[in-house]
Amino acid sequence: MNTAYALLARYETPTVQLRAISEEFFGLMPKTAEQKAKVDALPITTFKLRDSVQAPTMVHLTDLAAFIDKQRLEAKKGWEIMQAAKGA
Repeated sequence: MNTAYALLARYETPTVQLRAISEEFFGLMPKTAEQKAKVDALPITTFKLRDSVQAPTMVHLTDLAAFIDKQRLEAKKGWEIMQAAKGA
């Protein structure tokens, strides 16, 4: 299954608030995630839909999906290296 489609099916919108995903996908409390977003210290792009401090910080699900897929690929490469070493 395509990661982006799975996220879209789950959230039913192409964008979600950072606070809604920060703990599950980044292991960060929402306040910490917001602070990191302000200084571009998260592994994905965040944005606001309007020019307001009070506007929620948003994440596009395609960016989140790309991050998930990248993390999986890196883990799979490491796993394959370990499997090859065990077989040698």
